[in-house]
Amino acid sequence: MRSIRAILAASFTIALLVPLTAGQRQPSTYRILVTNDDGIRAAGLAAVAQRLQTIGEVTIVAPSENQSGASQSLNTRQAIFRDDVTLTGGLRGIGLTATPATTVQIAIKNIMAPRPDLVVAGINDAYNMGTSTYLGGTVGAARQAVMEGVPAIAASMASAAVPRDVAAAAEEVLGIARRAKQYGLPPRTFLNVNVPPVPEGGYKGYQVTTQALQRGGAETFAEAKRPGTGATIYWSVYAEGGTASEGTDMWAVQHGFISVTPMRVGETDTAAIDAVRAWFK
Repeated sequence: MRSIRAILAASFTIALLVPLTAGQRQPSTYRILVTNDDGIRAAGLAAVAQRLQTIGEVTIVAPSENQSGASQSLNTRQAIFRDDVTLTGGLRGIGLTATPATTVQIAIKNIMAPRPDLVVAGINDAYNMGTSTYLGGTVGAARQAVMEGVPAIAASMASAAVPRDVAAAAEEVLGIARRAKQYGLPPRTFLNVNVPPVPEGGYKGYQVTTQALQRGGAETFAEAKRPGTGATIYWSVYAEGGTASEGTDMWAVQHGFISVTPMRVGETDTAAIDAVRAWFK
């Protein structure tokens, strides 16, 4: 298993570093679904959608409101409403009162015909690194796309980003999407991309990474009394940060690299199968 991962990582490293040539370009009819979890009017979504128009036909379908932390949850019991909107730069988009994963389902099954060739989720306003990736709606949207049979990229950046960083991140995500279009992705695989704020002197480049085995930050819950009722209330307080070993997504962004982590759908622990099977003999 380790050797397979090494080969996969090496292939992505080569794909990211090899320059594109005119003879390798794909046909112009390339359909891209852009979505997110921050909501249809988020700056990161409009920025990346604008840039992706240079490599394909872009359709924007995203949650109407912020759905951060929704992971891969689905809407199953309530009606979902659609709102057609005009975004920054005259982009047309569709907002749905749904989670990111449900938004992807509806976009693929009901809105886009034929199906998209690529789904790009983001650019999210906060990293999705380490085990925190399991909680983010951005990654949940990309994972759902792969489960629907469509290649996907989840893209995130630091929550402390400034407008200059958003534009720079969109350019880097375009570069990765261009390579995904050119080389293709293995079945059931999506890319989790994290872009740091622009370092002094510019980005150090792409680094194909592994997922750190710790949270990408620290989450606590503030507690207070609700005025007038005295009821106890809580709200989440999340701070990005933490240390991780070299080669991980967290290490890469902390050292000025754009982290590209190939992730697969399916979490069967093959190394543990024989041990657990022995329990039932």
